Amino acid sequence: MLEHLKQKKHQIFPGAALAVFLLFFGIPASGDLYDFYVDASSSAAKENGSEAYPFKTIGAAIRHIESESFDNKNIFVKKGTYAEQVELTSDSNLIGENRSETIIDATGRAYGIYFRSTNSQLSNLTVKKAVTNIRVNKRSRAVIANCTIKESMSDGIIVDRSGNSKKYKFTFKYGSVEDSGKRGMYIFKRQVEIRNSLIRGSGEEGVDLHASLRGIIRDNEIKSNGESGIEMILAGTKITIKGNSLSSNGAQGIAIQVYNSKRGTVKLTSNSIRNNGAYGVRYARYDRGKLKMKFKDFIAKCVKRRKNSIGANSGGDYGYQ
Repeated sequence: MLEHLKQKKHQIFPGAALAVFLLFFGIPASGDLYDFYVDASSSAAKENGSEAYPFKTIGAAIRHIESESFDNKNIFVKKGTYAEQVELTSDSNLIGENRSETIIDATGRAYGIYFRSTNSQLSNLTVKKAVTNIRVNKRSRAVIANCTIKESMSDGIIVDRSGNSKKYKFTFKYGSVEDSGKRGMYIFKRQVEIRNSLIRGSGEEGVDLHASLRGIIRDNEIKSNGESGIEMILAGTKITIKGNSLSSNGAQGIAIQVYNSKRGTVKLTSNSIRNNGAYGVRYARYDRGKLKMKFKDFIAKCVKRRKNSIGANSGGDYGYQ
């Protein structure tokens, strides 16, 4: 799937093909496909967001939408580098012309894109070099598709604590999170779907999950992160981790941490977990005696393993510590 995506990510989709692309990524298409246009290279003196007179910054498009009390608008961002940070609001969607050539460069800024109390979708662009490239607040539902998130000073993506219903679901698909200063993704209580993506080169964990999450992580390549590929807190979590390749991470392929006696459900199915710097899967105990059963028995009740390929990890396949 990743190879298939690489073949398509530089294409520009005109006419009917673009409509199919938008539907594939779940982005609604209006009769004219887009409501507003942004083009950093426009020389037009007038700016009204039309294709002939586009806004020159993404921020100008967002401010116009807010000032007119619009919502559910599709903003098309033409190729170019946009040196700004963006607050995505009003259930608006941001669609880049070309994933590698439509770039939000937020060098030194607190964030690149901030989802603020919105149900919005981001597709087909690159966000780079902010302290945190993407932040999703607790009242937002976010879909990020076919995007490159790279070179953050700290975390690539932070998803704030919220409910774990579909109303505030976080989805990341067909994209990459690369070379984050700390964590690739740092996700608090939420419903999540992370699939068909590359997560590599983080200074710390590739994906760091807090307690009480719901959802699925599947068909990703998670490699060469400084600490564990995936790290999670077990308490209240109900998650499926399926079909992923976790390799060459500095610590574990997967680390599951226990802080209290609250159970969770983790399904590890058909993953390849190999060549990591410590264990393939490590179960880490920090409960300070709160468990009233043997640690391995507690893990057996919470973690179900099936058809995984685990080997060649420096500390062994499994660790209970």
